[in-house]
Amino acid sequence: MQTLRFVYRIFGLAFALIMISMIPAFAEEPRFATFHETATIFVDQKLSNNVTASVSLQTTSLHEFQIPPALDEKIRNMTDVVAVVITNENQCVLGVQDQICIMINVKRMEGEGGIKAAQEKARLAGDAVIEDVNSFFGFDAEFHSVFIHYDDKTNQALGTAGQVSGRGTVSAVYTAPYQSTDFMFNRISAPLIPSQIRNLGGFYDVAQTLSKDDSSTVTFTIIPQGPISIMQLKVSEKYPNEAKSITQVDPLKYLKVNQLKKSDYYKVGFFPLNSIVHVVILPSDESAEATANNMIEGTIRNNQTVPSDLETGGWFFESNSGKKIEAMYLFGKEFTADGSDLKITFGKETFPIVSGNIGVQEIAILIGIGAAAAGAVVFYLRGMKSK
Repeated sequence: MQTLRFVYRIFGLAFALIMISMIPAFAEEPRFATFHETATIFVDQKLSNNVTASVSLQTTSLHEFQIPPALDEKIRNMTDVVAVVITNENQCVLGVQDQICIMINVKRMEGEGGIKAAQEKARLAGDAVIEDVNSFFGFDAEFHSVFIHYDDKTNQALGTAGQVSGRGTVSAVYTAPYQSTDFMFNRISAPLIPSQIRNLGGFYDVAQTLSKDDSSTVTFTIIPQGPISIMQLKVSEKYPNEAKSITQVDPLKYLKVNQLKKSDYYKVGFFPLNSIVHVVILPSDESAEATANNMIEGTIRNNQTVPSDLETGGWFFESNSGKKIEAMYLFGKEFTADGSDLKITFGKETFPIVSGNIGVQEIAILIGIGAAAAGAVVFYLRGMKSK
């Protein structure tokens, strides 16, 4: 699971950031809430020539994403289920087009019966939860087919990790008439996210704005992880054939807003890692080097390079040249960021380089910090102070 190891590396960095020991005694202690918001811009100049923007809202708390406790318990108790995915992504699996897709994904163990047995197991799991899913979200999805994943094409379409819908999984697929992303985002978020959180703005408002574009898509994912479920609501927008023509990434342009604001949910404390802008560039010119107006220097902690300052807003580059340019914008003590804060240019000026390697199979996960990533958050941040 090369892609999953990549995600664990990202959240290993997050753990190191929270645990920085050089924070002065008088500084406010950094905390990590269960609810977090991420905006991602993925620029692929090498293969697809697309720019993809996405906004993800994610939590492990049933108080913040209010799926019925009985449904949550049912999914977690079905040990073969790896994910429940609701999406209006076109052609979620082969044979499904211009419809809403609800997939109950089951792991397929090597040597565990034949194709028919795998299909029957997935169908039983799907039938056990589809009525509850339909009832809570107001869908009327009906059984369509069982799909066996032999590759990672579904992951690439949905921007998820292998354990969600890639090789080695079987999907019981249920479909309903297509709904626009704007309508479907509100239909999912209204019963799911308490009005107190929705009314506090932040990246939720950005996701809502992005959802109004006719070509945007929405995906809601539930991943059972033992005693908890990882839940993610994501809106994505693809800009075809734009990547190769740009030398500057302006996140606000692709997110269709003039300013990025953190949720007021975080005003009760210092939560430096709960609101992040994530930019990944696969440059056609691997000698290109990236820079930004506000850059946070790195320091070594626990054999990892981490930001030396959590209180000042700016870009922290994990790699700024080579096969992959990757950076995270941290708001620090600020609650807003504008165009001058968020733009990244990549040219041939000289800056220190932190190496980074990427394989073709890792590309899909870079579209967003996928739902599976939250499992790493839980693992690394276990015991951390939360809101």
